[in-house]
Amino acid sequence: MKKHLLLSCLLISLLGILVPGQINASAPAKADPRKPEPVVIYQVTVDGKVTKTVTNMPLIHRASMSPSGRFVYGERIGYGKADRTIPYLYDMQTKKMTQLSGYGKWSPKQDVLYVRENGAIVKLSLPDGKKTVLVPAAAQYPVLDFSVSPDEQYMAFTRMDMLSSNSKVSGHLYLQHLPTLKMKKNDQYEWKEDQYAPQEKFYWMPNSKKLFYRTQTAFKELDLPTGLKYEHKMTDFPSYSNDMKYRYMRTEKEEYMLDLPAGKKLILKSSFYPDNDLKQIFWSPGGNQFAAEVYVHPSNSQDSYGSIRFCKQVKNCNDPFSDPKKGLPNPYLSSADNYRIIGWAKDGKSYYVADLASTHYTAFALDKLDMYNEIYEQR
Repeated sequence: MKKHLLLSCLLISLLGILVPGQINASAPAKADPRKPEPVVIYQVTVDGKVTKTVTNMPLIHRASMSPSGRFVYGERIGYGKADRTIPYLYDMQTKKMTQLSGYGKWSPKQDVLYVRENGAIVKLSLPDGKKTVLVPAAAQYPVLDFSVSPDEQYMAFTRMDMLSSNSKVSGHLYLQHLPTLKMKKNDQYEWKEDQYAPQEKFYWMPNSKKLFYRTQTAFKELDLPTGLKYEHKMTDFPSYSNDMKYRYMRTEKEEYMLDLPAGKKLILKSSFYPDNDLKQIFWSPGGNQFAAEVYVHPSNSQDSYGSIRFCKQVKNCNDPFSDPKKGLPNPYLSSADNYRIIGWAKDGKSYYVADLASTHYTAFALDKLDMYNEIYEQR
């Protein structure tokens, strides 16, 4: 099992989910034989009704829905080892797809896309497309990643001091107050490089009072009201419901929701298939309902099976795609089929699932597979 999981992680990181910006854009691109297929988006209500939309947005491997449900941010992974990932914006209303100048993340509450552009951060307001520079570019001081707080008052970002001779303090954490654009450096630390699968670098508490961020050696916490910093020995970021009632927890022996007001564990294993794990949780905007991508079991095709689950309450869960007529297989091959939850509707009454292009290694050029083989053999 452990060998299979390592294999899956390597394939995902090297062949399917490559970190944006790490590919040599100047290298010649390989001819891409992949057939463009439209992305299918499912909207699922909390009562289980499923509607299906076929878009004109072809060959997208990653996606996220804007708060209003009108726009989709997507990324197309390059075919060959030297081909860069291309970011796009798709307008569900006008059916127009536009290539973007950098990699983006949605504002939590409005149709504003924050874009990391040439080492800077710009704000793209939609639908008018107005662009505002928030963090200016600096050649030797680029922005590596960023995250906007749930209340949209702050943006956390890390710049890399390319001239520093000490990697342990070359990553500089900043907070920017978005209404005034004032910014302050809050920490210096060693940046966590993605060795295999790309990882999130920031996590905001739903009340926007605490920021967690990943370093090379630990997880750190910045308490915004006091400015104090703490270091934690965690294996992953915490995950809280937006009403702060539950925290998802997983250890080597158990998986549970911690009822914070009651201080009580709610074991999840009995709610799911044996040995299943929640790979990623998407909490509803205003409460504690959640949709999740679930790891079901390994497959013999250098992949793993997954499923989509919805939990109206922690112990009241179902599979909205258990009916084959709804179009989504259950379970499905995680990389080959590549079904992903891409966000909640703003009113919290429905969420979106996208049928994206395959990220299985067989969909890419042999040089990406060769790169995987070299690293795997070194292990």
